Amino acid sequence: MDFRDYYADLGLTPSASDDEIKSAFRKLARQYHPDVNPTDPTAEDKFKKVSEAYEVLGDVDKRRKYDSVRTRYKDFQSTGGKGGSTTFDDFGDMFQGTSMSDLFEELFGGRQRRTRTTSRKPQETLKVYTVKLTLEEVFRGVKKRLVLGDAKIDVTFKPGTFDGQRLKVPVGQLEVHVLPHPKFTRTGDDISTTTSVPLSTLVLGGTIDIEVFGASVTMKIPAGTAIGKKFRIARQGFPSYEKPDVRGDLYVTVTAQIPTTLTDEQRTAFESVRDLGL
Repeated sequence: MDFRDYYADLGLTPSASDDEIKSAFRKLARQYHPDVNPTDPTAEDKFKKVSEAYEVLGDVDKRRKYDSVRTRYKDFQSTGGKGGSTTFDDFGDMFQGTSMSDLFEELFGGRQRRTRTTSRKPQETLKVYTVKLTLEEVFRGVKKRLVLGDAKIDVTFKPGTFDGQRLKVPVGQLEVHVLPHPKFTRTGDDISTTTSVPLSTLVLGGTIDIEVFGASVTMKIPAGTAIGKKFRIARQGFPSYEKPDVRGDLYVTVTAQIPTTLTDEQRTAFESVRDLGL
């Protein structure tokens, strides 16, 4: 396994700011999200790659440790891959819970550990279990009691848990599958939806309320809004998995409510508007 350059995965350099890292992740997450690319078999892998990069670089502490390891790895390469002064024990479990721990062990310490501790058994392949969660559950966070093999385990899923994420449990790994939602689509930490608006509101302007998993979000509709217009409502999307106080955005595309039946009074009103050339 080659050392993963998370900066390259996000199209950035190590001097990138926190805002640049977040912006790059959001752009790539929207670009590669499987829901946006249903016919691209590579989209899911690309989405997981940028999500993993952001999981590390988007966290100040993890990024600092990663930068340290990245520098040491260059020293590791300069020795022709013989390890030099760098071993897995220098890093410990600093990336516990991410794929980095497996990567570092394979690069720097897997064989070294086995030769130093002969009593340790070879690592067994972890069994992977799956759990299905609704979009609302991963938005709010949820605690579930699961039956995994012969074991009953209480598992807490943090707000912002994403589709395809794997969590460590005592009996192996747990892979999250997020079920499709009839109204909302998630891309990274952003949420997209489509809502219908009365014709009079599109023409004259007004406000509408949008229910987002139990919370009401008020959105202003300017006069003369065209059908298909997309609005961005800042910080009303998903909470970030690593930083729950940071939220993505809500994107709303508006369509028109076309009445299928009219009262006599409504028909007269529409005919008057038509006669005025509108």
